[in-house]
Order: sequence, then C-alpha cells, then structure tokens
Amino acid sequence: MFLKKVSCMLIVFIILLNFIDRGVIASDGEITLKEAIDIGFQRAKEWNVNVALTSVNSVDEKMGGSRGKTGKRFSWFMIFIVPGTDDYVLIGISEKKITVFRPSKQSPGPTIPYDDIKLDSSDVLQLAKEKYGLQQGKDWATGYHFTLDNIDGIPLLTVVGNDRDNRFARISFNAKTGDVVSAIHKLPYGGGLLSKRKGTDNLTKKGMAITGVVAGKNKLVVLGDKKPTQFSTTKQPFIEMSNNNGESWTELKANNYVTHAWFDMNEQLYVATEKELWTGITSKRKGRNILSLEHTIERVDYSINNHIAVLSSGKIYYSTNQGKSWEQATVPKPFYEIQISDNGDLVALTEDRKIIQKINDDWNEMALPNHNDLPDDMKVIHNRLFITTQSGIWIRNLQEENWRKIQVDERIVKFIKKSENLFGYTHRGESIYSVNTKDERKPEKVFDAVDSIVMDVDIMGDTLWIATIPNYSWEEMTIQQR
Repeated sequence: MFLKKVSCMLIVFIILLNFIDRGVIASDGEITLKEAIDIGFQRAKEWNVNVALTSVNSVDEKMGGSRGKTGKRFSWFMIFIVPGTDDYVLIGISEKKITVFRPSKQSPGPTIPYDDIKLDSSDVLQLAKEKYGLQQGKDWATGYHFTLDNIDGIPLLTVVGNDRDNRFARISFNAKTGDVVSAIHKLPYGGGLLSKRKGTDNLTKKGMAITGVVAGKNKLVVLGDKKPTQFSTTKQPFIEMSNNNGESWTELKANNYVTHAWFDMNEQLYVATEKELWTGITSKRKGRNILSLEHTIERVDYSINNHIAVLSSGKIYYSTNQGKSWEQATVPKPFYEIQISDNGDLVALTEDRKIIQKINDDWNEMALPNHNDLPDDMKVIHNRLFITTQSGIWIRNLQEENWRKIQVDERIVKFIKKSENLFGYTHRGESIYSVNTKDERKPEKVFDAVDSIVMDVDIMGDTLWIATIPNYSWEEMTIQQR
C-alpha cells in the first residue's frame, strides 16, 4: 500500500526553474534540507506565526556546485500551511535567499512536526550510499535530490539518484528514527527487435531500445540504444545492418546518433543525425554528408524515387536529385508533419490540423472530406495523400479533389510510412495495422502490442519487423553486499 502511494506521487522536485546558467561556481550557497527549512520557517512565521511545514524538495538548477554530493543543494522549495485553515504559502530558496514567496489557498495536507526531523539530507545520503550504493542522477534530476513529506504519519525523508546500473532510484527513511521505509528503483522490462513470420515470433536484442527498423529488398537496418535508461536512449547509440534476415549484424560507422534511416530504390542507405544527412555509410566509413544544418532536424521525409524533405527551425529544405542540391521554403505556420511526393510536391499537416500544399511560392489549404473531421496524421506515397481521422482513413490523388474513404475497425491515430508500405497505430500503440496503399481494402491488423512500446515497424518478404523500447516499473532494491 505504501509503495503504491509513493509511486503515484508526482516528484515535485523536478520543477525546472529558468535559472541563469552560470557554469560551475563555488558551492558556498548550497545548504542542507534542514538549513533550508530554518530559512523558510523564519520567513513563513513573519507571514503567520502559526505556520506548520507540510513538504520540502530540492530543485534542479544549472549553478554547478556539488549537485547534492554533500547532501546540499542551491535551490529548495517548501510549503507551509496555517493549521485549521486553507491558507498556505510556497517558499523558494536559492543560495540561502528567499526567491519565491507565494501565498494561496488549498486543502491542507498533513504537517511535519519540526522536532520529528532528526535526520538531515546529508545523513540520509550517507546511509543511502552505504546501504545501496546510490550514485548521482544523470539525464534527469541531476545529482542527488531530496524530498520530505508526511506519508501515513511518517516524516519521510527521501534521497533520489541512480543505482549502480544508472537506473533511477529513490530511498526513503523515517526522518525521526533513521529506519529505511522504502528502497526502490526503476527496472526495465521488454524492449528489443521482434520478428513475426508465419505465426512464429522471435525477439532479439532483448532489453535494448530499438527506435527504428528499416527493411530494404535484401538488407535490414536497426538503430537505437544498447543501454537505455528511463530518461535517455542515447547512452550507447548504435546502428547495425544485416544481410541475412537478422541472423547476424554488422555495426555501421555512423557520425553521431542516428534519428532516421531509409533505403533508396538501389538499396543505398540514407541516415539523419541531429543536424545532418548522410549517405553511403558502411562498417568502415562514415559515408558522404549531403546536408548540414545549424538547427535540429525535426522531421524527415522521402519519396519512392528519393526526393527528400527536411523540416528544421521554421524552414523546409528539399531536394529532387538525391541530395545533390537543395532548395528552401519558409514554413508559414508550425508544422506537425511534412511530406514530399514523387513529383516533388510538398504537403504539410499544420499544428492546427490543416492540410496545406505548396504550389509555386504559395501554400494552399486543402479542402478536407469533412470539415468537422480533423486529421490525426497524414502521409504521401507516390502522389497519393493518406489522412487518418476519427471517421476513418481517406485517400486522394494530389492532382485531384475527390476523396475516397477506407473503413477501419479501430481508429488509427498515427501512420508509419516505409517506402510503399503504410502502417497505422491505434490509441497508445496498442495495435498495428497494415494499410493497403493500392486500393481501398480495409486495413489488416498485423500486431497486438499488449505490453510492448512500439517505436517502428517494417516488412521484408514475409517477415514483419517490430522495433520496441523497454518500459519501466518500480521494484524493491536489495542492500548492497560488501
């Protein structure tokens, strides 16, 4: 029951403040949890002499220092209430000074008697290190963080960091007695590359975060992270190729973390990294750079004949000659999706769910089959536009105005386009459907995700390849053996 309550709580200390990034500076302004409480109490009592403490948490910042390594942080938040009323005040502290003082009203929570706080943040950190080998957090909640709450009448002092395998962990102590109340960490389950063929399933690369799978005629490429954590899939990024239907793999020499990959009609591999496009990468060479941008690549699309469109920082970069030369177009409004046809037509789905097409220098809004039926997603294959809405899937040729409807058993909310193949996710990715792109036949369900988190899917021959990433659940930690 206790674990359920703790797991359901939002970790308030992950509020990210817009502090000025001052780099690594001296840690003179860092204080422990109890020191922060003393400063907060003094100010709160000036507001109302009857205040009582209900919660405390440290806050992420970019101020350098020890980041909790000594049980101290630069920044803290705490809430005081006036017992018997709905008055409360939120107090923020940075470098020993009050930076936030925000009175308001809310239903009062349980209070924490000051005399019950026998242990400080520095004390529980030392205990957590000794008993469980707790390490500093990375990627999210950097360093060590601390919270204090009243849970079921217990003054619960929690230290948060990473376990020995860099997995998110939190260890809670009774602040009055020093007893361990809870020690839990987030463990991965699932993840990997799943192949389905004639009723048989095979899972490889178990536990990895497979973020992409690309099938050519005879080649297969997967990309992702070999050692993912709950908050990062870029710890040990990789991209590998197989020439024997996934029986063996060769790592490719990519330049930086790969976000997208595809084959052209000649089985030439193209990849996108954060700000670049490359082609011709192998296990021995990085290949040839065909586009370098100043800002992050947000969307990439390619046509069957390998026209390429890239969305980055309000601009579209597109090529109709395999990336030998590029043109630019300015985005008239924020885009959710950008597509390019075999004819080089640019089509976009805007964030306000409008379909617009670039004709010469103008972007023209396309009339939808039902103005009350907004598109969830859209893709272009050859010169045909596919949109998915609440009422089903609709198709039209880009040079025509008539829409044709495909009936569906479940609502498709997102498309995955792989060359001439089109797949669709249902809500939360629970089911994957194959959408016929040559006629209006009803989509066929090809995969029930169950507990899998599907990131990508492709098909080669009679084998369906499904890229999945791990999910995470709270599990009990064991005391470190010496």
